[in-house]
Amino acid sequence: MRALTHGPIAFRCNSRGPHSRLLLPVVALMALLMTIGFGPTPAVGATEIPPLWTAGGLSAGLESAGQAARIASDASGNVAVVSGPSGGRDLAVTSYTPTGSLRWRSTVSPASGTFQGDWVVAAPNGDFIAIGHSADSHGRPITSTMVRFASGGALLWRVDFSATFFPAVARLVVDSAGNAYVAWSATGSGLFLQKYSPSGTLLWSRQDVTIGGGYAVASSLALSPDGAEIVATGSVSGGATWITALYDATTGVRRWGVAAPEGTAARDVVMDATRVYVTGQGVTGAGTPALAYHLTVVAYDRPTGARVWRTDKKPADASGASGLQMALAPDGSLVVAGQAIRGFLDWYTLALETSGTVRWEAVRDGGLNTDEIPRAVLVLANGTTVVTGPGGPNLPGGYIQGVTAGYSRNGTLLWEAFSRMATVWAAALPGGEVCATGGYDALITCWRLAAAPPQPPVAPSGLTASLSGPSILLTWQDNSVDETAFSIEKCLETDCTNFAQIGSQPADATSFAHGPVAPGVYNYRVRASNAAGFSDYSNTANIIIIGVPNAAPVAVMSASPTSGVAPLTVAFDGSASYDIDFGFITTWVWSFGDGTSGSGVTVTHVYAAPGTYTASLTVIDNVGTTGSTSATITVAPSVPTAPANVVATSPSRARIALTWTNTASNATTIIIERCDGKACTGFATVAQLGATATSWADSAVQPGTIYRYRLRADNATGSSPYSNIATVKAR
Repeated sequence: MRALTHGPIAFRCNSRGPHSRLLLPVVALMALLMTIGFGPTPAVGATEIPPLWTAGGLSAGLESAGQAARIASDASGNVAVVSGPSGGRDLAVTSYTPTGSLRWRSTVSPASGTFQGDWVVAAPNGDFIAIGHSADSHGRPITSTMVRFASGGALLWRVDFSATFFPAVARLVVDSAGNAYVAWSATGSGLFLQKYSPSGTLLWSRQDVTIGGGYAVASSLALSPDGAEIVATGSVSGGATWITALYDATTGVRRWGVAAPEGTAARDVVMDATRVYVTGQGVTGAGTPALAYHLTVVAYDRPTGARVWRTDKKPADASGASGLQMALAPDGSLVVAGQAIRGFLDWYTLALETSGTVRWEAVRDGGLNTDEIPRAVLVLANGTTVVTGPGGPNLPGGYIQGVTAGYSRNGTLLWEAFSRMATVWAAALPGGEVCATGGYDALITCWRLAAAPPQPPVAPSGLTASLSGPSILLTWQDNSVDETAFSIEKCLETDCTNFAQIGSQPADATSFAHGPVAPGVYNYRVRASNAAGFSDYSNTANIIIIGVPNAAPVAVMSASPTSGVAPLTVAFDGSASYDIDFGFITTWVWSFGDGTSGSGVTVTHVYAAPGTYTASLTVIDNVGTTGSTSATITVAPSVPTAPANVVATSPSRARIALTWTNTASNATTIIIERCDGKACTGFATVAQLGATATSWADSAVQPGTIYRYRLRADNATGSSPYSNIATVKAR
């Protein structure tokens, strides 16, 4: 029956002409069996969700849209499926509304050979970008073609690219500006990474022929969350080496590349703000009887490419496992869909923290006699992990069906949804629906997901305890997105179990201070809660506080401002002071440096006179020990007041006498300015006098000329306003 399971799909891809009509009875039989009640049965404990709508899948002949390859959804919930061959040789993109109405189907024809679909993605403006490859009569790839269709289905542009030997597309992604990135490889030519503008212009192309001593074969591609970098992953041909390379998304310059003997194949890659994560089939114990194959995830440092950690997992009863597809969850964790070898291939799904710690693992339908291979994984906004692909139980007659399953945040199988042909990809719609595609005539099936039952939050992890002043500071990692509070529990002495709650923190908190504390052994644990209940407990954190002779408290003061013009008001705060050995501060004493003092946690003081002052704080703890600190306060003099009553006379020829009243007590200089003319304004300095001067004579004047005079007083802080203007005509 295994040959029959895959027979129709493979036969359809490689056949044309009248033979395709032989498949129509199979389609009718499958539809009849589904209609009369021989449909699938969901796994124990899972709810079966009926289809919201389905389209395609009705014809395996030349008039159909061909074999589905991928599906994508735009921001409005419209979906598009790429498939081929359509109508005999073409590549097709078929788009439906969120409710299942056909929007459009557009096709392009190959220059030679027969098209097969590879990828489709939605651009931010509602366009769809698709890529497929043409194959010769032997099924070997000839040329890859990328096309962009407008939201109404019109072809905007087409790009054909090929290599000497058998090009193969790894992945297509699009950024927030609508630029498309495609990774592909060809036998003997290495890995290609290219960026195309929204208008189809090639912006840059990067070819890495060899990485790690062999030809690079691309398997996947991912953009960083900020769109600044793009990472490609794959393997080295003919060897057990994973390759990962990070590029600048603007220029295409490679920032780092890693080739490491992690295992037989690297299959998928994702990237967050700080790390790059790669999954595939890892190998341990190579060349020894301990040889083992795992679902493996390797984390690399995003800036440098340094390997941070590696996690290997397989079910306890499996002979091996492999990672196939990976996704980032909204809370930042990782989900990997892979396969476990347990006689047959079973779905094996793994969730990990960004530290590499396993959050949960799940095997689906382990007892069924069917190869189950997940093809895609995604995580919904509510944290539900969605996996799709061929799965059991088989349809009557041995035909394998498509299964789309949802797992809770703790790995519980919540629901299952079935398609009448094996699925290959899935997409989440903005309205909460999930659509999967797979099978001939671009079969698509969509479901409206039932509201998941309330789930307790995921447990916090990484709890640590450290001494911070008189308290113990607890810190942890928040792994949930829907907690409403955290409960902190404590017990004393080694190996104690009588934990009691000592405090709580609101949602999203990651720390708690307990204290002041006395010498002793402290054990802490934390758990999250919401309306559905409590999470599991975190790890237990331990700390031992040893009693020591009384130490001086630490005085910490702040002053604001620390400089300014007299009179200067300064606010002093000593609330950050602490007692280092678990006592407490009882008294705060302030000395302001100008002969005055104060007390209290916070005080305010006014410095009336200019000068530099040393303000100090002395704190006293509960046993009378003191600690002190100080700060410098700089007070500048105020701006002087302006000279007043300026009078100008001409007592003799070519001589003008000025007199004024000196109103300032803190001036250092009197500045005299003059301009020529009855209404002049271009004043210039003509004299600088001592601070106490009250008169001055100007002999640098021309008889018969009118002059205007004004004065100001200066000091280190600045200048006074100007005096009145005195006008006089020289004799």
